[in-house]
Amino acid sequence: MKGQGLPGSYTVRAGIAAFAGGVILLYCVGEIPPWPIPVIALIMGFFLARRRSVLLRRAGVLLFGLSTGLTWAAWMSSDRLATRLPHALEPGTHLVEGYRCSLVAPGAYHSLRFDFCVTRWPEAVPGHPIAARRLRLALYGAEPSLALPRQLRLKVRLKVPHGSVNPAGFRYETWLFRHGFDATGSVRDWSPQRVPCGLGCHYHAWREQVAGILAGAFGRLDSYPLIEALLMGERRLLSADDWTVFRKTGTSHLIAISGLHIGLVGVFVGGLVGGLLRRWPGGPGARWRRRLVFGASLGACAVYALLAGFTVPTQRALVMVAVSGLVYMRGRQSGYWTAWLAALALVLLLDPFAPLDGGFWLSFGAVAGLILIFSTRLRPPGRIGTLLLAQLGVMAGLLPILMVLGLPFSVTGWLVNLVAIPLMSFLLLPGMFLLVPLGLLVPGSQPVVDRLLDWGLGGFMTGLGFIADRSPEGLALPASLAGLVGGMVLVMLFPVRWWTRAGLLLAAAGLLCGQVTAFAGPGRAANDAVTVPELWIWDVGQGLAVTYRDGNKVLQYDTGPGSPAGYTAVKEALLPGFRSTGIRDLNWLMISHGDADHASGLDELLAHIPVERQGSGEPRRVEQRAGPGARGTFSPCRKGGWLGASWIDVWQDAGAGPGNAASCVLRIRRNGYAIILPGDITEEQEHRWLRSHPPLSGLRRIVVAPHHGSRTSSSPDWVRQLAPELVVFSAGYRHPYGHPAPEVRRRYRAVGARTVNTATSGAVHVRLENDAPSLHVERADAPFWIESPPDQ
Repeated sequence: MKGQGLPGSYTVRAGIAAFAGGVILLYCVGEIPPWPIPVIALIMGFFLARRRSVLLRRAGVLLFGLSTGLTWAAWMSSDRLATRLPHALEPGTHLVEGYRCSLVAPGAYHSLRFDFCVTRWPEAVPGHPIAARRLRLALYGAEPSLALPRQLRLKVRLKVPHGSVNPAGFRYETWLFRHGFDATGSVRDWSPQRVPCGLGCHYHAWREQVAGILAGAFGRLDSYPLIEALLMGERRLLSADDWTVFRKTGTSHLIAISGLHIGLVGVFVGGLVGGLLRRWPGGPGARWRRRLVFGASLGACAVYALLAGFTVPTQRALVMVAVSGLVYMRGRQSGYWTAWLAALALVLLLDPFAPLDGGFWLSFGAVAGLILIFSTRLRPPGRIGTLLLAQLGVMAGLLPILMVLGLPFSVTGWLVNLVAIPLMSFLLLPGMFLLVPLGLLVPGSQPVVDRLLDWGLGGFMTGLGFIADRSPEGLALPASLAGLVGGMVLVMLFPVRWWTRAGLLLAAAGLLCGQVTAFAGPGRAANDAVTVPELWIWDVGQGLAVTYRDGNKVLQYDTGPGSPAGYTAVKEALLPGFRSTGIRDLNWLMISHGDADHASGLDELLAHIPVERQGSGEPRRVEQRAGPGARGTFSPCRKGGWLGASWIDVWQDAGAGPGNAASCVLRIRRNGYAIILPGDITEEQEHRWLRSHPPLSGLRRIVVAPHHGSRTSSSPDWVRQLAPELVVFSAGYRHPYGHPAPEVRRRYRAVGARTVNTATSGAVHVRLENDAPSLHVERADAPFWIESPPDQ
């Protein structure tokens, strides 16, 4: 038995794991616990850990570690929430002084985007300081070549961190919290301003100087966006098409500077220093050689991490390199899991927000898969065998993690990476590290360096693009099935008998083929059936996307907005939402009219989801948005029909011109309910629709407000005659258009309607129960870092 005061190594590892579990537990629960709870648990764990009984001591260490991790994460999260911009400061403009703490990136709608670190709020009331320290800003209408000064005085319009909240898909608000942004906004005016420039300010100035030197020397090259991404971690110049290529080939991890890049630098520098030391006659002994190699390797990794912006992935990779180096210094070839646990705990100690980052789970999941595969082998399987085993082990380990995170698994990605990882590791990255300094420092070498860089990196992108054009879309599996398949593949890679390996391979292949056949083959599985008809009004910002389900039949009305930067509501909200709710095809797709906030992302939707029937109020205009393959596939808004047991009336103002007035209006009737989906019709079309569709008595009416609650719609007659029980506004949070208009909201409330706004409630889910509609809004169940703002 160990001494009473020092638990054994097993207990220490359990305590480290418990600390990591405590940090992660906070984000799983989604609530910051009252402070007495973790403090009492901390005290109890401390006293239990000092008991004589081994069982009690280990239980105490577990409780102490768990409560320490929970307390640490809760304290840091509370501190971060305390610096958010108060809602009271959202109206109007504000003056801020500070410095740019990122490079300037081109954005959508002719904007420049950058992060801004505030040093002073000139208009803050004495005694009531504003705590917001880091802002994410956009400057609209500026020339792309504008050289924005580093130290600035800005007039800004700000919003609290806010994003769409849907049942599944990317949550911008989580991303903002995870990266420490206290507000977002736009710049109304700017001027140079001298501000105190500390270490952080000088660091960002140094990075901008390096970026300027790189751009001056290599900015004219077609491959320059990739050069800047790989050398400095700046992906600002990569296009949406580039990211589509990386996603479809499963190579996004090669572009985001992380463990692969940091590790390569460490191995290269460590190998170089180790080789020199071995050739040094009478040099230091083995222990000091290890120390010098470790110091040089870690120093080189730290410099590269700083050059790459010291982002979260680089910090995480640096910690893992440091822990691996310590194991190397001790001269051990074992203790892989201890090193993995130590790195995990250290990352969470330095960055307790890491569990909100998908890269955290992918990084540690990949390393865990490699440890599982190689720690059980007495002899290495050779270079080719090592590469194959490593790639298969990582693929199997990451498959369930990708599915839990809602990320598609690239079907061809693991094969592509068999070539791409060695190519990047042993040719492209080392070549770039040598060629870029050569082109900068050696006169006359620039033309040759330029050709080599464009040939190597350009050829790499061309090859990936060729494969991406011929690759199927990413595979989405249930998390349980992904875990089962991944586990089978991992066991198959262990040193087991050949018939065991063959059986596991056949079983995994059978499960995957069965899943693909069920969801993509000719006899594909039908949609999951709902027992009660339901309506989803998705949170898509300033736009509209509505899904109606009756049994296993599905109607989609509009697809929401998109942007030139590559965002679409289809990709970020609808497709993830369909996967989470069991929708695999659409029986009816109706696009009200051709405006971008109602009809974006159609090409993505039609590429992923089969559609039986398509219609629109502006079919030709919508087909242009959907791409060449959709020509002639959308019928005019003329004929209604059945969807399951629901009858759908279809109407359009025959004399209306193009645009909002051409919206196709749907009325869905089912079980004593009437649901009205009016698109963006104006007051004139409302009157005409009411004349041809007089409200039927005895029906519970649910209305999606015309034109997002604009003043030009929801006329007094419309509101009075419909007298809806529930009205949903689909609008953007504090959008410049000001939807919904205050007088429109008052008008609906005056007739007893309940009003809900997706901007402040998130996605709205309505179930048409027999006695009354059941309403649920997504922000009601959101975790603590996603708040419910005041109703607009």
